[in-house]
Order: sequence, then C-alpha cells, then structure tokens
Amino acid sequence: MSEIYSNNHLKITKNINNIFRIELKNSNPVLLLSLTKFIKGSTCSDDYLLLTFKSYDVQMFTSYKENYKKKLGINTAANMVATLGGQINMLYNEYSATFLGVNTENIIVINCNIFLSLDVELMREIDEQNNVTIFTPFTSSDFFFSPEIKIATKLPLVIHYKTSYFSLGCLLLYVLLSCDDAFYKEYLMNSENMEQLFKKYLENHPIKDTKLYWLISRCLVEEPEKRSILFI
Repeated sequence: MSEIYSNNHLKITKNINNIFRIELKNSNPVLLLSLTKFIKGSTCSDDYLLLTFKSYDVQMFTSYKENYKKKLGINTAANMVATLGGQINMLYNEYSATFLGVNTENIIVINCNIFLSLDVELMREIDEQNNVTIFTPFTSSDFFFSPEIKIATKLPLVIHYKTSYFSLGCLLLYVLLSCDDAFYKEYLMNSENMEQLFKKYLENHPIKDTKLYWLISRCLVEEPEKRSILFI
C-alpha cells in the first residue's frame, strides 16, 4: 500500500490494483456516507472507519491545482458545484450537518471531476434554529471565512449553517481566478464586502452573467439566510 495523504484525522492509501482506502482515526458515519453518494462503487465498513473504492486517479486539491493549473477554470468550478456543493446540500438535507467552510488542503479530487471535502475538523451539527456553534479558534488561512466569522471577537460563536455557502463561493472564485487569492486577502483587510469584490474581479471574466456567475453571487451574499447554491 502506498500513502496518498494523511493528517491527524485520516489517511488515504492505494494498492497496486488502484483500490483506494480512506481510513479515519475516529468513526464518522455522516462524512463517509456523504462520500458514498458521489464516489461510484464505494463501500463503508460497518464501524464507519473505512471507505474503499476503485479509481484511476485520486489526489488532493493542493496537488491537483499544481498539476492542472493551466486547465483550472469554468469546468472545474462547475464540477465543484455539482460535487462539493452537492455534498454540502446532502449533509444539510439528510444529516442536519455542514462544514464551517472549505479548506483547499482537505479537498479530495477523484478522476479529475469529483471534488469532496474530507474536513473532519470543520464538520458541525446544525441545531433546530439552523445554526452551528464554533467552540475553538480558527485562522483565516484554515478555510475561507464568511463575514460572520471574520468579524467574530469571542467564543463560542453561534452562526447560520450557510456560512459554508459563502466559503464555497470563495473557493469557486479562487478557482476561476487561477488560484490567485488576492481577492480573499483584500476582503480580509478591507471593509469592502465580498459581493463588491466578486463583481470587480469577474468584471471581464467569460462567466459574467452566466448561471455559474449568479450562483456564486448568491453564495457570497452578506446575509447568511439569503445565500443559496442553485443553478437557475
């Protein structure tokens, strides 16, 4: 078995038959079941510590963006909406769970078109008021911060679950801008909101006024309750 990736929460390995294994340190049925919906032919162990599947290509997004940097763009963003956005929607609809945000270091890429989050650390349950609670501090380099996390000054922090939608929107913008995070640094440093920055940075981009453009725009709305992940 060769190791593809590991962190404090999981390990990804591959054997000579292109069988991949995602092994968790702690049982997490919600995460593994969210993966099986998008990884065809994958199976979970009964204790939800192991996911097994066959694939011709598996890598983490940090490697993927270096290997395919010139090819990143509209198709990649659209695939992210379908898979990573689909995973986020599934977590909410079926398990009342979400991610606080998306971290590029914990996104797995399967066959160059399936993008899924493995971020155990950022998973949270959604309460009856559609909120999630943050008990531990994070930095703005851990994931793309929503405005409500950006301005927070104390813990615990209770915020709307659609904080993840904003983070996804930032990731999509990051991909469309060839993985240049200048927009995010500007957002963190200035009072200008991301909706304005989004329009500025994509003013002359080919997706301007397309369905993907408006989807990202709806993800980056300042008020969490008004955010959505919809192709309309």
